[in-house]
Amino acid sequence: MNEAYYILVNGEQTGPYTLDELIEKEPGLHTRIMAPSENTWQDACDVPELFEYFREQEYYFPTEDNLASFGWRLAAFCIDFIILWFSSSALIYVLILKGVLNINLQKITPYTTFSRHDMIIIGAIYYSLFILYNSICDASQMKGSAGKRICGLAVVNADGDGINYGIALVRSIAKLASVNIFWGIGTLTILWTEHKQALHDFLAKTYVVRKNV
Repeated sequence: MNEAYYILVNGEQTGPYTLDELIEKEPGLHTRIMAPSENTWQDACDVPELFEYFREQEYYFPTEDNLASFGWRLAAFCIDFIILWFSSSALIYVLILKGVLNINLQKITPYTTFSRHDMIIIGAIYYSLFILYNSICDASQMKGSAGKRICGLAVVNADGDGINYGIALVRSIAKLASVNIFWGIGTLTILWTEHKQALHDFLAKTYVVRKNV
């Protein structure tokens, strides 16, 4: 067979298979495949003929063509900021009504100053929501926040797969530092790094890609 593919199963070679038969076997990312044009075993995720198959399985391999630009990521961040602002504002409002925060809603102006106690609680609310929101969304089947989903973006690892909650948590904490503590400096590396990674991407070994490219 000119277009024969082989699969390595428990150390034993099986096949030959046509490409359609190979796909029917539902290979995983690291299933060992011998392609017709190769004389060595390689992971299924490295076989170009299977890229479309994995794409249909919602794996998005980071490539030079589909890495998300700074502009797309900024658009997604702005959407998420609005979501987090409304969410944190709603929670703060509840705490004011319950007397946890000593803030008079009727007397708030752009020049109103809050007590240290209230500022600590407000900061804790926003930062906690920021970390939880990004961690849960990044580790979910959405592979990213609501803003990223709206913009057609996904957070993946080097294999194009989603990330687990532990890695998502590390990424979210580092993202909080990049955006809120270091005034966004950690995100500017997207503009010049080879794989358009922000500081939190480097630390978590993740990539942000456009799904429809």
